[in-house]
Amino acid sequence: MLRTNLKTEWHHVDALTLFNRVIDVIFKLLIFFVVLVLAMGLVKMFLEVWKIMSENPLKDAFGFIVTNLLTFFIVLELFKSLVEYFRAHRLKLTFIVDGTLVFILREVMIGLYEHQSSPLQICSLALLALVLGAVRTLAIVYSPMERRMVESLHAGSGKKFDVTEDDKGLIGASKLAAMQ
Repeated sequence: MLRTNLKTEWHHVDALTLFNRVIDVIFKLLIFFVVLVLAMGLVKMFLEVWKIMSENPLKDAFGFIVTNLLTFFIVLELFKSLVEYFRAHRLKLTFIVDGTLVFILREVMIGLYEHQSSPLQICSLALLALVLGAVRTLAIVYSPMERRMVESLHAGSGKKFDVTEDDKGLIGASKLAAMQ
């Protein structure tokens, strides 16, 4: 009886809906895990700073703080892109570029702070940061939402801006009210 029920019910299951539900559960667990790891990493960093400050000169503690805090910012940027993917079911190029820019700036700052980077390495990382900044700017200027806003403004002042469901998740309520 149960076996025949499962066989008949299985044919009525929408595979795409099942897939989306399973992915949502996985991402919820992943977000919980990332928040837990971030909190543990922050606590561990504070404990290690306390230990370094009590045993070593203050200069060593500052170097440790700069390195680990910038690494923490990189993880936060990657976490933001993960949350954005979970919310909008697509990756935003700006969040990925932001994480990469923070990583490049981390490397430049650590290299400058520890006096270990060559001028060529710093210049090449600065050029890469400039290119990524240009890519990020172009991604914002030519995003589909921005294009629709500009087109609606050019169409006439009486016409309201058409907001898609994806746009509602990407912009806040106050910005949405201001655009309408």
